[in-house]
Amino acid sequence: MRKILSLCSLLVVCGCQQNVVVPTAKELIAGPQLLSQWQAKCDAGEYSHLPADQKAKMCATTGDATISVAQTKAGNEEADFFKQNTIRKK
Repeated sequence: MRKILSLCSLLVVCGCQQNVVVPTAKELIAGPQLLSQWQAKCDAGEYSHLPADQKAKMCATTGDATISVAQTKAGNEEADFFKQNTIRKK
């Protein structure tokens, strides 16, 4: 009886664990709202207290996407600046 009870409790515990699907960097770059949600989770939310190895597993794509978005924004600003300064004014 004890073995059955312990086995049942083990199944309940295993069944309650959630598998979190971590979005890819492409998905985060494509969805600014999703990126901001994951940044909040990683910086001060539910994943901020995790040990370093688990946090890296959960938040690595968020960091990559944040860097890519910042680089794209900076590149676009530089391209706009260059374009404005190279157009001949009549």
